[in-house]
Amino acid sequence: MPVIFIHPPAMGLVTFKKQKPLAEKYKVIVYDIRGNGHSGFTNEKITIPLLADDLRKLLDHLDIKKAVLCSYSSAASIALAFAIEFPERLHALIFSGGYPEVKSFLLAQQFRLGMLTARCNGIKLLAKAIAISHTKEKAFQREIYNYVLKVDPTILYQMYKAGLLFNCTERLSDITQPLLLIYGRKDDYIHKHYRLFERNMIKTETIFIDRAKHQIPTSNFIEFNKIIDHFLQKLPTISR
Repeated sequence: MPVIFIHPPAMGLVTFKKQKPLAEKYKVIVYDIRGNGHSGFTNEKITIPLLADDLRKLLDHLDIKKAVLCSYSSAASIALAFAIEFPERLHALIFSGGYPEVKSFLLAQQFRLGMLTARCNGIKLLAKAIAISHTKEKAFQREIYNYVLKVDPTILYQMYKAGLLFNCTERLSDITQPLLLIYGRKDDYIHKHYRLFERNMIKTETIFIDRAKHQIPTSNFIEFNKIIDHFLQKLPTISR
């Protein structure tokens, strides 16, 4: 079963290093969004639909008819746009700290801070903050730090802006595939968003990880991987 992991702005595919054990059972695919990591970019303005179409082209290139999308944080917007635009290509959704719109003042401020950092050439400061907040492992911190440095500042600014403005709450009912929501119990300002999914999507399962904050894929990966595995085992086999 193909499972494609989608990273938030700047972090790149290294975000999902700790999900490699899932490859023993599933076809795990990680990639760098355009302008992030090792991926190039064009002069096209970054929009969420554009990034969703990039993902569709990736599936075409890999000859994957249908996949499970697993996104972290604001990358949920890309997965949601994909689900709405290409429903026939979607098997299920998994969101770690995801939201269909920015509905929290603190969350909105994080996006604006990211935009300001990109505009002021503060990528090194951002890289350090992201690395330290995501893991206590020094080697993994260095890996994340060096990967964030690869992001193009202009692309990063546009990604943060597109994510801040994205809102698909009214289209959630169009998505009929199963959705798994995973949140950290201590990720307070994100919590209000899960009710948007539960009110509008029938096949929604929500799980909270005790003592966890927002950085679940890197800091609480053992629990995260087990939850994903359990969810995937319940899904019907993808027909080819």
